[in-house]
Amino acid sequence: MALFSLKKRPINGIILTVKNSRNIIDILNKTIEWSLYILVFSIPFSKTVIEGCILIAFIAWVIKKILLKDFRLKKTPLNVLLFAFLAINIISFVNADFKLLFMRAIITKCLKFIILYFIVVETVDSKTKFKNLLIMASLSAVIVMIDSFLQHYFLHQDLIRLYPSFKFRYVTYLKYNTLGFPTGPFPFPNDLSAWMLIVLMPALCLFIRGVKRLRPRFILGTFLFPFLFLFYLTNARAAWLGFFASFFLILFIVGKKLFIVFVILFLVAAVILLFLPREKTINILGLSSLQDRFYMWRIGWKIFTEHPIIGNGLNMGFSKFQEYREDVYKNKKGSYFHNAFLQVAVETGIVGLLVFLLLIGKLLGTGLRMSLSPPTERPVPGRDSDTVFRRAFTLGLTGGLLAFLIHGFFDTNLQSLPLVILFWFSVGLLMSVPHIYAKKI
Repeated sequence: MALFSLKKRPINGIILTVKNSRNIIDILNKTIEWSLYILVFSIPFSKTVIEGCILIAFIAWVIKKILLKDFRLKKTPLNVLLFAFLAINIISFVNADFKLLFMRAIITKCLKFIILYFIVVETVDSKTKFKNLLIMASLSAVIVMIDSFLQHYFLHQDLIRLYPSFKFRYVTYLKYNTLGFPTGPFPFPNDLSAWMLIVLMPALCLFIRGVKRLRPRFILGTFLFPFLFLFYLTNARAAWLGFFASFFLILFIVGKKLFIVFVILFLVAAVILLFLPREKTINILGLSSLQDRFYMWRIGWKIFTEHPIIGNGLNMGFSKFQEYREDVYKNKKGSYFHNAFLQVAVETGIVGLLVFLLLIGKLLGTGLRMSLSPPTERPVPGRDSDTVFRRAFTLGLTGGLLAFLIHGFFDTNLQSLPLVILFWFSVGLLMSVPHIYAKKI
């Protein structure tokens, strides 16, 4: 009996250890999952919360890998290019003027986003998690939309961050009476419109062809059309350009009839422009902001030519601008170049820009290929097809990322913390779709 007891205790201990380990893994998985839900909800509202969510998810992710003794990363089409881009950013250290600033930036402005990408790809692996993320993103979008309309028409500042409407003026003289442009919980209309592109394009594709049942389509349309009007009110012309170019491509892929309808609507919009109030027409057609960007791009090109091969070092562009600028703020005030691609070229050189472009090309190509994949199940009457929904969502998210990057050619989308986190989160979500639906790319 004694021998039997001695043998039984370690077996029970092993079983208990395995059971406890599984419980810990389940807790860690839930921690990561809910960190992502809160993150996607909070992107428009709080930098502190989204940074905290990434940190908590990262710690839980690392502990889980240690317990499982599995340090492999999920295979995706972007893995090689992501690590190549990370390597080039590290190599740019050679030319960095401020080494300590660079070392901090390699973690906070590069490695962090790659880690977030892999956390999203590994975590969002079921339809339930995918659905929960869409619900959290939708709730966030509805709050932003309500806040932005209240800011624009009634309060002239948003309720969440207390940002004023951009260029709002209201005095007794009628010619100075303007509501300005809504920013919502973002500091500028351009930031609001960049965030809207990622939300807007998938919603639009789902409305056009992803959701067939009347009730959910009506609910989606009830959200979508005021959202489109808010997008118009931002007066962010680079975002408009990104939207129309991306939507043009989407409709061309979807079908010729919708493409023709789009062309007609575009021509109607061009005619309507002729009848808008003079101030609105000036805001749309004015070139002052473009002249500012030409100035920034010229300074950026000068900095790029200093170290054209491997760049001036990650995060060095801002301080270099301060040194090279040609106005009263020389050696006093830095700036980004309002061009995501020029920013990459300045900081990581032509080699870094080439890898970045290859990464984008692979991302968009993979997204389009997934959206055009053939159906895998028979349609069920009274239900929306999983394949149709998946194809519409991936096409919309791919289009949203393309529009975001086109907008980024004229703005600081990849230098704004909430927007760059949204970008990499969306990239990870797009690459996780095949795992959600258990279908290889």
